[in-house]
Amino acid sequence: MANKTSVVIIDDHPVIRHGIRSVIDKQPDMITVGESDSAPKALPMIQKTQPDVAILDISMSGISGIDLIPYINDRSKDTIIIIYTMSDKPDNILRAFNAGAKGYILKADLIRDLLLAIPKVMKGEVVFSKTFSEGLKEKIINGESDKGLLSLLSPREHEIANLLAQRLTPDNIGEILFISPKTVRVHRTNIMHKLNCSRANELLLLLHDHYLKA
Repeated sequence: MANKTSVVIIDDHPVIRHGIRSVIDKQPDMITVGESDSAPKALPMIQKTQPDVAILDISMSGISGIDLIPYINDRSKDTIIIIYTMSDKPDNILRAFNAGAKGYILKADLIRDLLLAIPKVMKGEVVFSKTFSEGLKEKIINGESDKGLLSLLSPREHEIANLLAQRLTPDNIGEILFISPKTVRVHRTNIMHKLNCSRANELLLLLHDHYLKA
């Protein structure tokens, strides 16, 4: 155990978690020390196990994988993040690396690519999906941000926008993020201004297309 790379898997699809775990646990130098389908369950587990690597999906109920990264860093500062997702949107990719991810593998890639990414990030390498263009890799290495409309949002606004996209109320969002519903409403108003949305339904459609579609 002491010489094995410890891994946690956070994905809301049990079949995906099982598949990753079965592959990892067959490796002589790796071991899965926990798995979860959501942020609220994942964070206590991560704080307890202090894993070497966390494999995160982006699209999950509640807090997204990208928004989960700083929470993980607060509880287990040495844990290295690999995003494993269906989303190949450049803005998601850039946001993930800017948040602190060290690897980004697509679920359309071979499972072997995910497996090989683990020892690479442990050596300090940054790992990309083979599908990424050289231009995108250069942006990631240079720490550039996406220039799309949603790039105007702050990290907190992205977090709230993702929860709004799931049609959660300000009260629900406040409970998840430990802030007041009034604060959520202020953020929602700011998001609407930044995205030039005059109506709530218009905002929901835009956010749904961005956050809930791979």
